[in-house]
Amino acid sequence: MPNFILAIDTSCDDTSASVVSGRSVFSNVVASQTELHKKFGGVFPTVAKQAHRENIEPVIALALKRAGITASEVAAVAVTQGPGLAPALEVGIEHAKKIAVANHVPLIPINHVEGHVLSVLAKPKPKLGGTRHMLRNHTTDSEVKLPALSVIVSGGHTEFILVRKVGEYERIGWTVDDAAGEALDKFGRMVDLGYPAGPLVEQFAKQGNCSAFRFPLPMTTTDNYLMSFSGLKTAARKKVEELTATAPLKTQQIYDLCASFQYSVFHAITYKLNKYLSSLKSKSLELQLFGVWLGGGVAANVTLRRMLRETIKPYGLELRVPYSKKLCSDNGAMIGVAAFGKFDHQEFKSVDDIGDVERIPRWEIGKAH
Repeated sequence: MPNFILAIDTSCDDTSASVVSGRSVFSNVVASQTELHKKFGGVFPTVAKQAHRENIEPVIALALKRAGITASEVAAVAVTQGPGLAPALEVGIEHAKKIAVANHVPLIPINHVEGHVLSVLAKPKPKLGGTRHMLRNHTTDSEVKLPALSVIVSGGHTEFILVRKVGEYERIGWTVDDAAGEALDKFGRMVDLGYPAGPLVEQFAKQGNCSAFRFPLPMTTTDNYLMSFSGLKTAARKKVEELTATAPLKTQQIYDLCASFQYSVFHAITYKLNKYLSSLKSKSLELQLFGVWLGGGVAANVTLRRMLRETIKPYGLELRVPYSKKLCSDNGAMIGVAAFGKFDHQEFKSVDDIGDVERIPRWEIGKAH
């Protein structure tokens, strides 16, 4: 019988629970709070916390039901410990502790960004009949060619993370201000696309000309792989104000603005990615990459995927993405996949030790807590 892990994520505004065995995803349930936060134009922490409290028990129950098991059959409980919104994290950790204690199983605290990094390793459950009679099926660490470079692009994070091995990470570059997804959302609100604007920006960009408006390429003179999107937002705001000085934006202008701004955000990422890969090649460094991984909510964007593939192709690298776009946004399955290796190596908290597991809102991947 496979070892099942119940994984919970309440890092921001989605309440999610999943059941995994190894890297196979048996269920992945997500309850969105988008409608609740629309009137605020962003995630309101106290509202998110209350919604998590209302959603978490039915979400967990449905995840267990879809996996065909009960809570008493899980081998461990995994939960996002950080980074994320402190009030939201608190709800998931509280419930994970209760389930672990009630069923006398260990608790596995997981870094949310590590979940995004390892989401590319998730697999759909094998079609071998009943869950209870299924052989354990997962990708072992030895089957994953490493090191790889993970590119995380989401509403809260934009980072380059070197994956030396599963569980061993080094941040190579990151945004010094807004994340890419946050910048896209804020731009969308400039042109009255509502909240969340990111998906609509992507949709409208498909009908626009990405060369219609020129926005600056930030941080080109810095000798590092840091990124910034605040200057792009300022330039976009000025352009929108200029265009609306005498008349409202025309539909095609909105399409063109979306295409141009989206391209500029992604170009900032691919520019720094190319700079990093070029430095490895020119310096003949010993580090050999075996691929580039893409995770995070914006990883579902087809334009971003295309631009990344074009960037890494000259280096003989391939882009690895999650098998389902549902695994790009915040979800419990990626937390479960990240927990699998830790469970195998007994890197968890026993029932007697889970009392010291507390939220870490600013937990940086690769750093101990």
